[in-house]
Amino acid sequence: MNYELSARPLPLAAPGYPPRTTWIEVSRGALAHNLHLLRSRLAPSTQLMAVVKANAYGHGAAETARILQTAGADRFAVATLSEAVELRQAGIRRPILVLGYTPAWHSELALAHAITLTVFEVETAAAMHAVARDSGRRIPVHVKVNTGMNRLGVRPAEAPALLTALTAFNGLDVEGIFTHFATSDEMDRSHAEAQFVCFRDLLETLAAAGLRPPLAHAANTAALLTMPHTHLDMVRTGIALYGLDPDREQCVLPVDFRPALAWKAIVTYVSDLKPGEAVSYGREFIASRPLRTAIIPVGYADGFPRRPQTWSSVLIRGQAAPILGRVCMDQTVVDVTDIEAQTGPVVQGEEVILIGQQGTASISAEVASMWVGTNNYDIVSRILARVPRIYVD
Repeated sequence: MNYELSARPLPLAAPGYPPRTTWIEVSRGALAHNLHLLRSRLAPSTQLMAVVKANAYGHGAAETARILQTAGADRFAVATLSEAVELRQAGIRRPILVLGYTPAWHSELALAHAITLTVFEVETAAAMHAVARDSGRRIPVHVKVNTGMNRLGVRPAEAPALLTALTAFNGLDVEGIFTHFATSDEMDRSHAEAQFVCFRDLLETLAAAGLRPPLAHAANTAALLTMPHTHLDMVRTGIALYGLDPDREQCVLPVDFRPALAWKAIVTYVSDLKPGEAVSYGREFIASRPLRTAIIPVGYADGFPRRPQTWSSVLIRGQAAPILGRVCMDQTVVDVTDIEAQTGPVVQGEEVILIGQQGTASISAEVASMWVGTNNYDIVSRILARVPRIYVD
């Protein structure tokens, strides 16, 4: 059999040739733009804490934090101490709060990197204090209050006693107190309002006793947008920084926000499928007619869902290319039969869009989340680190 090189040159997938044939593009401009939109809704005295946990919701924590620091974020929040250390090593100098539980034996690491920790019970706080006291330094801490989320946090009735106990720990600097809303992204915000009333009453009690920390914060992204009376001394915003809706049905972003992330790939192979032939593991898809298929180098080890529901389709030439059969660990097969019928042969190297825009067509994280049966937070946060992030203007 004679093989001839195609006379048609393979399209360039992306400027700079990314290190893999699938990659994430993150817009610096969109991140800065979204932060400025959020800042415009705040009083000048209200600080903005940018939440960059879970690898900045899949956008790449280190570079995203650098972009947001330059754009004016006052502080950062993460879920774990290791995430905070990563930011310090990336050159982030603004205060960083670990929102989750940090065991006392990590206190030395927190001290070494000037990380702010969350406390909600006296035993761990006392152990942190002992480590800090022995080193001659202080650990900044924020007290987490459970007003109705019912995860971490001291109960409001017990908070004054905890704050009183903390005053005896000179190894700790109690600079903040916060709570978290369970339903601020829903149309019915009665529970969130009740939570805020509970928190506000606690703050008044603490202030009267001389125990109120300087920074009180309650508002997440949804509350920042819809409950301005909850802004207090600081707001914590995550999902809107990335241009994504807090809830696709009940809390949609204003139209001037811009999604920051696009997920792209290239076609790696194109072939024919005969009637009766199957695709991928388990032979779950069997062709009933002649088809043209394309392989994309994306699989469930990249965070592309395998089961029970898949992405449905990707974009090639601004048209839907449906997924065929099971998504594999590193590859997925898509149907390009109709695309070729309209616009000619699909070739190796052509651009594929998993999230983003191509021509006049687009696939948003919200649309993908409906296909998969989850939310947009899950869609972008599940994209694994092995997919390279490229930052564009």
